[in-house]
Amino acid sequence: MLFSKPKTIPIGYSYVQCRTSNQLSLFLVTMRILKFTENALIAAVFLAGCDKLSAFNQIQAGQYKPDIADLSYGQDDRQVLDVYLPTASAQPAPLIIWFYGGSWDSGDKAKYAFVAKRFNELGYAVAIPDYRLVPKIHFPAFIEDAASAIAFMKDYAASNPDQLTNEPVMLAGHSAGAYNAVQVVADPTYLKAVGLNSQHIVGIIGLSGPYDFHPYDVSATEIAFGDTPARLSQPVEMDLTHMPPLLLITGTRDTTVLPRNSRRLATLAPKTELIEIKETGHAGTLTALGFYLTTDQAVLDPVTAFLSTNLPTEN
Repeated sequence: MLFSKPKTIPIGYSYVQCRTSNQLSLFLVTMRILKFTENALIAAVFLAGCDKLSAFNQIQAGQYKPDIADLSYGQDDRQVLDVYLPTASAQPAPLIIWFYGGSWDSGDKAKYAFVAKRFNELGYAVAIPDYRLVPKIHFPAFIEDAASAIAFMKDYAASNPDQLTNEPVMLAGHSAGAYNAVQVVADPTYLKAVGLNSQHIVGIIGLSGPYDFHPYDVSATEIAFGDTPARLSQPVEMDLTHMPPLLLITGTRDTTVLPRNSRRLATLAPKTELIEIKETGHAGTLTALGFYLTTDQAVLDPVTAFLSTNLPTEN
C-alpha cells in the first residue's frame, strides 16, 4: 500500500470557500493580532472559515497576478494557463511549467501564485495550467492535457523571444501534479502525440509525488484510474532510460503519498536525486515554497541548485 488510509485528501486541498470578503478580512486581521506566529497561521485559517489554499496563497503572494492570463491550449474550458514573467531585466527567461495537485479532481491555477512568485524571483518564467478533472474525465486525459500545455508553451516561447528563451523546459509539480510531470515524460507516447520528446524537457522536480500506487486502493486513484493496468499508469513500470534529470523531494512524515513512492522511482530512473525532509508531511514540501513562516531551505536549497545546474538563468 503506497497511499495511506483512511481515504482523505490532504488539508491543503480541503476546500471550504470563504463566503464573504469580510471573512478574508477577518483572516488577515487575525494574522496581525496573533503576530504571524506559526500557530497563528493555522489558527487564523480555521477562524476565517476560508479555502485554506486560497488563504495561504493570499498570505504568501498577496495580489501577485499573472502577466498573461487564461491562454487557451485546448478547446475545453479547463484547458487554459497563466504565464508569470520575471522582471524585465531577467527576460527572456527560461521556463518552468508547474502542475498542481489535488487528487486529479480539484485545483485552480490562481491559487499557486506563490509558486510562480518564488520561481520568478529566481529569474524564471512560470506557466501554470489548469487541466480537465475527474469525474468529467479519467486517466489519461489529464496527462494528455499536460502534453498539450507543454507543446503550447514551446510554441509560445518561439513566438515571444523577448519574454522566453526557446530552450528545453523544466517541469515541476506537487502531489498529483508531480505525477503528471513525471508520467508525461516517462511514457513517451504523450509527448510524441504533440510533436515533442524527452529532449524538450531539461529536468523534472517532483514534490511528494505518487509514482508507484498500483493497485488503486484509495478512492482518488480508484476513480481517476479505474481498471487501467499498471503498465500504462505507473511511472515505475516504464522504461526510464530516456528520462531527463529528476529531483524528487518527499517528507518522511507524509502519510498521504508515502515516501516509498519517491524512493522506488529514484532507484529506477537514471540521473535522479532523492531528498527526504525529516519531520515534514505531504503539504510541507509545497508550503516550503512560501515566503512567510513556512519557508523551508531544506526544500528550497536543492530546488535552487537543481535549477541552476540544469536550467541556469543568463541574467
